[in-house]
Amino acid sequence: MRVYRLLATKAAVDKLGGRGISTKEAEQLSRNRHVTVRNPRDARQDSERRILIGRTDGGRYLTLVIERTDDPSVWLIVTGWPATTNERTILDG
Repeated sequence: MRVYRLLATKAAVDKLGGRGISTKEAEQLSRNRHVTVRNPRDARQDSERRILIGRTDGGRYLTLVIERTDDPSVWLIVTGWPATTNERTILDG
């Protein structure tokens, strides 16, 4: 699965901002090396949400919860946070 474009809703912008993450930074992840994995907190196999782990242009590691749209290459940002050590390991693995 490839994420070509990330879009942030107003709610996502507020959540990201609360964690010191700009929308611009979050949107950079789709253009840089990243991985997507199933959301371990969502037990539904058919879930429309995934976790995207990647790096910004400035080298900052971020983790985003993203949700599928009707266009398979465009995903909505639900929320995000600075990547944990374990999440960084998944990306750099």
